[in-house]
Amino acid sequence: MVNLRVFHVLSINFLEITIVKDYFVVYLHLVNCNNIMSDLRKTYTLYDRVDEVSSGSGIDIISLSTYFEKKKDVELEHVHAHNHYEIIWFQKGNGAHYVDFNEYPITPNTIFFITPGQIHAFDKKRDQEGIVLKVCPQLLDEATLEEASFRMFNLFRGNGVPFRLIDEVNAGKMAMFITALKEEIELDEEVGHTDYMKALLRVLVITIERGCKEAGQQVLHVSKTSHKMFIAFRHLLEDNYHCLHTVKDYAMKLNISTKTLTSYITECSTLSPLEIINSRITIEAKRMLRYSNLMVKEIGYMLGFEDSSYFVKFFKRQTGLLPIEFRNNYATSNNNL
Repeated sequence: MVNLRVFHVLSINFLEITIVKDYFVVYLHLVNCNNIMSDLRKTYTLYDRVDEVSSGSGIDIISLSTYFEKKKDVELEHVHAHNHYEIIWFQKGNGAHYVDFNEYPITPNTIFFITPGQIHAFDKKRDQEGIVLKVCPQLLDEATLEEASFRMFNLFRGNGVPFRLIDEVNAGKMAMFITALKEEIELDEEVGHTDYMKALLRVLVITIERGCKEAGQQVLHVSKTSHKMFIAFRHLLEDNYHCLHTVKDYAMKLNISTKTLTSYITECSTLSPLEIINSRITIEAKRMLRYSNLMVKEIGYMLGFEDSSYFVKFFKRQTGLLPIEFRNNYATSNNNL
């Protein structure tokens, strides 16, 4: 999404173009037509955006040892984000993985599910063994089976934490399907290549889902209206959290009442719709405060708060800290998140 506005500072007109998804703000200093690009300032994020799905099939598979070797000159403990889905399977080894301000333990057969835009980092150990599977969002978005979307949601966003443990039996099956995917990637000229890749990916996801079941965990099903509406709500939220902030906004887009939406959401989640909305806005605010040099008022504006004071109050209510306090806490700590 691109926001556009013109404002006036110190007798100079500025055109501000805000590219929300990529977190940078461009100020074009409009003094005259002959010098329209003078005084250009860009504010970039402090973390690295990495886009490295090189396969034309939309899937890349690489071993952790090879990944670490390729990145040996890069400090992998520095946070980074991707525009693709990433499944990181730690088959052997221990340590920690960092995702969105939280540290999670690594034990054998831990699988992490990283969504596009989610910020994560490796620890300083380089002795873990495993697989990194990168999947372009387009490959999933083009899936014709609605059930596939539900399965991906169950894994990537379903239980509130970004990792699962898979049992030994299904770990063996998972390795077999990953091998099949690696072989198929090389057959991009063969008939039905894309369909075959999608089918293998779907079976792989089902295998992971079966092998990572947790006691008491609710699995969303495409056949249930409330579950379908919950998924629709979460997809809408992902596209609109920066401009729509109320339950009524999302209910109107879904053509249902706020009461019905609340009923559907509470059936699928321990959080209310408003809590889910506020949580999504807050995590994005934290990312931008921690990993960009945007001013607080710029961040508030990018997240849909026309009045920066309201953004400050919102953030304080959600986190117990003022935005500047949150930023300063990380600036003065040795935390690598």
